[in-house]
Amino acid sequence: MAFDTIKQSQPHVVQLLENSLKKDRLSHAYLFEGEPGTKKFATAIYFAQMLLCKSEDNKPCQTCSNCRRIKQGIHPNVYIVEPIKNTIRKQQIQDLQEEFSKTSIEPGKKIYIIKDIDTINQSAANSLLKFLEEPFPGIHAILTTNNISRMLPTIVSRSQVVQFSSLSNDIIAQELEDAGYDYDTARILSHLSNSVEDGIALASTEYFLDIVDAVKEIYKRMSMPHSSLVLYFNENHSIIYQDKEISVLFLACMTLYQKDLIHFQEGDRAHIVFLQEEEHIAQIANQKSKQRLIKELESMLALQSRINSYINERLAYDNLLLELERR
Repeated sequence: MAFDTIKQSQPHVVQLLENSLKKDRLSHAYLFEGEPGTKKFATAIYFAQMLLCKSEDNKPCQTCSNCRRIKQGIHPNVYIVEPIKNTIRKQQIQDLQEEFSKTSIEPGKKIYIIKDIDTINQSAANSLLKFLEEPFPGIHAILTTNNISRMLPTIVSRSQVVQFSSLSNDIIAQELEDAGYDYDTARILSHLSNSVEDGIALASTEYFLDIVDAVKEIYKRMSMPHSSLVLYFNENHSIIYQDKEISVLFLACMTLYQKDLIHFQEGDRAHIVFLQEEEHIAQIANQKSKQRLIKELESMLALQSRINSYINERLAYDNLLLELERR
């Protein structure tokens, strides 16, 4: 994890934690809440580094022995609990309590991080509550959850809730590039997923690149005279309307491309996703009015909303493509 991206992706969270440390107003328990992929666990590690770093500016230096050992997961003052088979069990909490009842090997604060606290079972939650109700000086809890509504209100009430924001498309795209994806693919994935992890999972599917290529080809043919989109689609991509998951992705990509046409007409190049297709985008955008492009987009969105209902998929796609190819 590149810790230098945390401040960029969650600036308000980092500022809150830095101010708490600087003003000596640390809570005994923090609850990091937000969507999957919003760097809650990475920020928990970052916060533990802040609390134990040997530097004097309240920011982890990433180079001292404490920072490095926390990052490697081997610091004796930092204890991490993660779900086992999607559940946090009582024995794990008991092991945590036993560990923290011992005399510290090293000076400094002691931190325990519980990942996905909403997966805790009832007996484990009861044990944890006793730990939270009787906080000891110098011991801090960091709990993370993707779904605060699934948590016991008693645990929430004993913690300082820290809300994590969704990541921006630009941040997701940049991290996907850092992970090895080319600029164009990273940009498309960032608009189809809510996190880097989701983007990587989507890119790993066997049909992702084929769907993107199919969308590009459809719009390329849209600017060709005497080209039948319906015929081309049914001869080459009929699997799309036979598989719901693929159909959802296809319509999402079509929607992105259609929005690019509107962005181009508005002179908003910064928001164009399919930048490598700008030549074709320009050709189509110059052939159609903005009102028509918006109407076509509305038809795509309407089909998206109905795709999981009982509809004649082939007929629905034929009607959409006929509308798109109308000259």
